[in-house]
Amino acid sequence: MKLVYQSQAMLKVLQLTRRYAKTSATVLICGESGTGKELIAHLLHEESPRAQSPYVRVNCASLAESLVESELFGHELGSFTGAVAKRQGKFEAAGRGTLFLDEISEVSTQTQSKLLRVLEQNEFERVGGNESQTLQARVVAATNRPLAELVRSGGFRPDLFYRLDVLRLEVPPLRERPEDIPALAQHFVERFRDDSPAGVRGFSSASLRVLTHYDWPGNVRQLKNLVHRACVTAGGELIEERDLPRLDAEPTREEDNEGDEFQCLPLAEIERRVILKRLEQFRGNKSAAAAALGVTARTLRNKVMEYRRLDRAG
Repeated sequence: MKLVYQSQAMLKVLQLTRRYAKTSATVLICGESGTGKELIAHLLHEESPRAQSPYVRVNCASLAESLVESELFGHELGSFTGAVAKRQGKFEAAGRGTLFLDEISEVSTQTQSKLLRVLEQNEFERVGGNESQTLQARVVAATNRPLAELVRSGGFRPDLFYRLDVLRLEVPPLRERPEDIPALAQHFVERFRDDSPAGVRGFSSASLRVLTHYDWPGNVRQLKNLVHRACVTAGGELIEERDLPRLDAEPTREEDNEGDEFQCLPLAEIERRVILKRLEQFRGNKSAAAAALGVTARTLRNKVMEYRRLDRAG
């Protein structure tokens, strides 16, 4: 896996990733949606002594509560209706490798209790089984929500949070590392070049300036999708400003514009205003607003719930 960057911020993340990779301690990766947390998790695995063992990803947001134990821990033949064969769970499948628990903030309180037990005792049992299995994998978790705030609001178990938060990696949003944008954009051009009828090979100076002065609420994922689209629609070897969507309709970093409504505001408040403005534009349609922001509908829904909770608390 390749981490594309030019910024000192991402250099520090990479250095910490390589340092943490040599240990077996649990790692918590924090960052907004689309910043590349899964890439960091994969790098932790590839740079570790476990690189030749399995890397298993679990999307915690998609775990059905009724099947969570079977998915994570496996089950024995006949242990429940539909268990027509013995099945290996994710913890067992990871072996001596790495188990990546993505979107850990989305698991239910009941599932949190089960995860805590496994992490504390380093063992688990298949559903319907009596034999304990030893947890040998290294656990890495990721979240795009502030777990400490969820702990304070009662949405996340504090004991599980502390058990996961042994080593932490904070992946900064793209707006805080604009020097990475040209390198990332060119990387995606090379990745999607085969989809380009015009044989795109790069950007004009004007289009690159537009990209570097945009705030990227959807982070690297949004940039990737935009470059892919531009590669397909561009009429020449260079992506011109006209080949880009109306990014100027979104908030931008205008350093000399003293009338900018976002000047001097904390990043969290800027994000909040951008999201609420998009929701207003699309008359509350979360799916449409999420698409315009370049984030998932789940991420947008979580943000809105967080804002409502903070408003009630305030």
